[in-house]
Amino acid sequence: MTIRIETDRLILRPMEPQDVEPHIDMMQDPETAKFLSPDQKPKSRSDDWRAAATLLGHWQIRGFGFFSVIEKETGEWVGRVGPWMPHGWPGLECGWSICSDRRGKGYAPEAAIAAIRWTFDQFPKLSRIISVIDPKNAGSQAVARKIGEENSGEIFELWDFRLEIWAAGREEWLAKFGA
Repeated sequence: MTIRIETDRLILRPMEPQDVEPHIDMMQDPETAKFLSPDQKPKSRSDDWRAAATLLGHWQIRGFGFFSVIEKETGEWVGRVGPWMPHGWPGLECGWSICSDRRGKGYAPEAAIAAIRWTFDQFPKLSRIISVIDPKNAGSQAVARKIGEENSGEIFELWDFRLEIWAAGREEWLAKFGA
């Protein structure tokens, strides 16, 4: 079965090998790497290739993972959004990252709402969805608010970061954003 989720402006589908290069290009952007890299700087292209391979492998291991976000109008890859839960993660997360030249268009919340709806559908016993956010990442905090998440007060330590856990309970979220 092929997974394809459509919103008004976007198509979400599992990441595929052809998404590796655009993903690497996105991760090479200093503003993107600032919140997604251990040293807050772009990694080497080789490291970013391995990271993309991890995202592809997550689908194989878990049966879910980040979706590629495709702009309907252009057919271009514009980012990644979706469920993520590597070993040791504090819960099932909806994460997002949109290419810097496409930010500010509302793509992250539009895609995240669709991805969370899919995630709750796939996991009927999942009581909440989380997002792990750097306390300095005002952009991701704004997206979290738009998609119905609140800062839970919980902290997740990863590398040298103390990251905030934002969360939304299943019932409250579904009441707001529909099934």
